[in-house]
Amino acid sequence: MSAIKYFIEQNTRTLKIDEFLTRELNSAGYGGCEIRKMPMRTEIVIHASRPGVVIGRRGSKIRELTYILETEFGIENVQVEVNEIDNPWLSAQVMASRLARQLERGVRFRRMAYWVLRRVMRAGAIGCEIIVKGKLSSRRARYQKFKQGTIAKTGQPATTFVDESDDIAVLKPGVIGIKVRIMRPETKLPGVITVKKPKPRKEPQPTLVKPPEEEEEEAEAAEEDEVEETLEGITDIDELRELEELDGLELIEEEEEVAEESTEESNEDEESAESAESVESDGGEE
Repeated sequence: MSAIKYFIEQNTRTLKIDEFLTRELNSAGYGGCEIRKMPMRTEIVIHASRPGVVIGRRGSKIRELTYILETEFGIENVQVEVNEIDNPWLSAQVMASRLARQLERGVRFRRMAYWVLRRVMRAGAIGCEIIVKGKLSSRRARYQKFKQGTIAKTGQPATTFVDESDDIAVLKPGVIGIKVRIMRPETKLPGVITVKKPKPRKEPQPTLVKPPEEEEEEAEAAEEDEVEETLEGITDIDELRELEELDGLELIEEEEEVAEESTEESNEDEESAESAESVESDGGEE
């Protein structure tokens, strides 16, 4: 089998599985599926707004789906997982399915389309577009478009940020086609510029300058606190004695410094007195 035929066959089978799950899980808010091939098994992740309906009572519905996928579609070792959609109002497939089911019940298409449009925009979507085609209110087929917000139609934003899906509603006059496009809230368009608000500036707070007397008092109080902390931390008598001896030595050194300063001052006074007497004696001789 060539590569082209292989990929065509795989995509055809994926499309058939998606159509089958859409029919079977119509009441569960089916929002698409993902097929993951593993070395030992094949995982099929079903996205739905009502996962309890997909699982069924005691897992009966999910076992039935697993059996059909293995027998009719030829998938071996199937493991079906169900993932709940966080916000079904932002899922185009869920919205298209709801709109189609309401039209089959006889609800007016304009009323239902505007209701879906408002709910999608309230959910935070940037834009939403709904197109309804078929025999709406006349003998001839026509289409009606409902749009609100911004929808990217071309380029990379259209393929990345726009969720698109379609569905059909089978009525007595004929089949009505429904197409829903939703631009998700996290979209960042390349041409849109956002201006950030400037950060508030912090005003400089005035600092009080303390007088030198208060600074000296605070320094003395800090020294006293340090001495008290050191004394509280000492529990040994020998350490206390060593501190007392050191304090005594510091006092002796201070007394010696004071005595030296006093002797120096007395010597300076004597020298000044002698110089004055010598000056007087010189004057008397003259």
